[in-house]
Amino acid sequence: MRLMPRALTLPRPARQDRASAIAVSPVCWGVSEIRGWGPQLEPERVLREIASLGQTFIETGPSGFLPDRSVAARGLLKRHGLRVVAGPVRAVLHHHDIRGPELVHIDGHAAWLASLGAQTLVLTVIESRADVPTGVGLSSTGWAHLLSAIGSVQHVCSLHKLRLAVQPRQGSMIQGPADIERLLVGSEAGVSIDIGQLVIAGADPIEVVELAAGRIHHVHVNDVDRRLADSVREGGTDYAAAVGSGLYRPVGEGDAGVAAVIEALGRAGYHGWYGLEADSRLADVNDDPLESVRRSLARLRSLLPASKRS
Repeated sequence: MRLMPRALTLPRPARQDRASAIAVSPVCWGVSEIRGWGPQLEPERVLREIASLGQTFIETGPSGFLPDRSVAARGLLKRHGLRVVAGPVRAVLHHHDIRGPELVHIDGHAAWLASLGAQTLVLTVIESRADVPTGVGLSSTGWAHLLSAIGSVQHVCSLHKLRLAVQPRQGSMIQGPADIERLLVGSEAGVSIDIGQLVIAGADPIEVVELAAGRIHHVHVNDVDRRLADSVREGGTDYAAAVGSGLYRPVGEGDAGVAAVIEALGRAGYHGWYGLEADSRLADVNDDPLESVRRSLARLRSLLPASKRS
């Protein structure tokens, strides 16, 4: 595997009093790299609206939203007074024969994130580059390949001075409680707690927080309609269709028990970033997700101690 050279990086955001702060993700504006997801808004509009909320910190959003692997992203962020704290990457890591190219892909993305001043790479392990998972389970050999590859991803992140946070996600190769426990036991990787995704996958977010205490490197805050979450998990509703039908609710207006999860994170000693991230789908480019994001942001700010608000 040939690793990318380290790039000149922007200064990394400092957290107030070394406590936690809030970052907003462009996915709240319907941004997605999934084909056929829906209308995609221009980055200028999304970043302008994030800044209008009084936010300084963001996540990069899906691949392609910001100019990937390009210094052009720096100018775009600077124009809106925004700073990157984390960014996602998707990769296929359980097939030994494609492990090398996938790690090269991660390395290139990690170099770009580091150049923007990010602190954390949030990894989702996908089944394939196709958008529709088949739900295949991993064999013992598959898990061995996956855990070994995650160790290699940790090495890549360390070269770029990034933290690795593996995110369990419905439809990915690491989903529910058993997968999460296997990840924690079989690797030294940090994890990302995504409250809504854990509910959709059938996990109790508070139990996962307690299980992963000391290994939590990032948090995604969102809220969900439990009826639709259960239907997605049981195969009754397609994930994209559920998102379009209101799977994600403004923080505090769903069934995920966000306040209790944030309290559990405090008890677990978490002092990282809280990323406001909730998938959404737009009917057209005239849709306005700003008000929903504003409500979620206000509620999240109210749930965090004053020293942990951005």
